[in-house]
Order: sequence, then structure tokens, then C-alpha cells
Amino acid sequence: MFDVLWLFREALYGTLLIALGCSVLGVYVVLRRIVFVGAALAQISSAGIALAILFSSLGISGFLAGELLLSFIATLAGVVFFSVTGTRSRVPPDAALGVAYVVSGSIAVLLVAKAAGADVHDIFLQGNILGITTRDNVILGAVLLPILAVHVLLYKEFLFVSYDPEMARTLGYSVRRWTFTLYLTIGIMIAVAIRSAGVLLVFDFLVIPAVIGLMLGHNMRAVFFWAVLSGLLAALIGFALSIPFDLPTGPTIIAVSGALAGLSWLFRFLVDAR
Repeated sequence: MFDVLWLFREALYGTLLIALGCSVLGVYVVLRRIVFVGAALAQISSAGIALAILFSSLGISGFLAGELLLSFIATLAGVVFFSVTGTRSRVPPDAALGVAYVVSGSIAVLLVAKAAGADVHDIFLQGNILGITTRDNVILGAVLLPILAVHVLLYKEFLFVSYDPEMARTLGYSVRRWTFTLYLTIGIMIAVAIRSAGVLLVFDFLVIPAVIGLMLGHNMRAVFFWAVLSGLLAALIGFALSIPFDLPTGPTIIAVSGALAGLSWLFRFLVDAR
């Protein structure tokens, strides 16, 4: 097994980097109750990738037609939209999320359907996690490190506006500005991760580790610790199981995440019962 894992070590490194970044940011996603913002941003990002695939099938190439750039542009548009729409909008936020999710997902499928030879299911659901290269890991690391640095420096501000936005607004914080900055870091991470991990795995890393952290952690530092630990464990165990048993890597990692969440819930239930 270890020989096989070593053979796919670049993919494993990339999976762990994605798990680390999404697990940290996912705590804010769950804490702010914006789970479906993450889902919608993932779909919007996939639409940008789909446009790049269509350009490639039409013989259009170059920096402006690159998957990463178009994914980032699409995600940035989603970040701006979600951060500026709020209580003043006549459309409920959950309805706007639903529209963005279903429309962007449909556009992505339609664009890929026009690109000859593209596999919609693999690209947008499972991703191509085993295809991660050294170059992909360099990009992931170059994006992840600044994002983590921003979250370390602005930890108190992000946590305050996420946990109690009304109090933050009362104390003079620009909640909309901080929300935009937070959404931007989440959007950038999604835009980079979605190319390799696919929609389902990115959404999994944004939600399930954070849920585990909230079940096991007794304070916010513990929440982040358990979220990151469970995300990395799910990535490592799922990756290690998928290759020797010839299973799709992304869904296997998600299944392991679900199992860890179940064990965490059981542990929390037993502790509370006592």
C-alpha cells in the first residue's frame, strides 16, 4: 500500500493541502450559516472552468482562457454578489443562493456538453484528484499560505463578525467589508481547489470537518483544531483506501468524512448523556 501511495504522493500532498485550507475556512462557513454560499461558489467556479474547457475545444488558448483565471473571475463575481446582497434585497438570501446554484451548475454542464469529449460527471462531481501534479501543488501552496496568514492576522475580526454581526455593527465594525474579505478568501480557495477536487469533495471539506469541530471543540481554538485534524484524517484515510481497493478517491474521502462525523456525534451524545 505504501508503495502505491508513494507513487501518487503528489496527489496526496495536494489533497491534504485542499483539506487543510477548506477545513479552516469551513469553520466560518458553518458558523455563519452560509453552507449553501460555499455550495453556490463551488458551482459558479465550476462554470468558469467549464468556459475554459469550451474555449480549449474551440482552439482558444492563452492566459485569459486559462481554467484557473476564469474560475477565479467567476468566483469573484459570486463573492461580490453574495457579499452585497443582504437584508435590503427584496429577494430572500436563500432564494438568491438557490438561483445562483442551479443556474451556474446548469451553465457549467451546458458549456462542457459543447466541449467534445468532456466528462461532465467526473469533472464537476468527482474531480481529478489523482491527476494533481507538482505544479498544481505549488499553486495550491502559493494560494493557501497567504490565505492562512490573513486568517491568523484577522482571526478576532473574522470571528467577531461571524459569531455576532449585530454586536460588531454596533461597535463600529463594517460588517459588509469584513464579510466581503471573508467571502473572498473562501472564494479564492474554492477556485483553486475545484479544478482538482471537484464540487462534491470541496463542499465536503468546507462542511463536515467544521461540523466535527463544533461537536468536539469546547472553545474556538479547539473547534479549529478538530476541524483541521478530521479533514486531514479523512483525506489521508480515504486516499489510502481508494487506491488499493480501486475506488473513486473523492467519494471515498467523503465517505470517511461521514464516518468520522458519525463517530463524533456518537461521542458527543454519550458525553451529553452522562
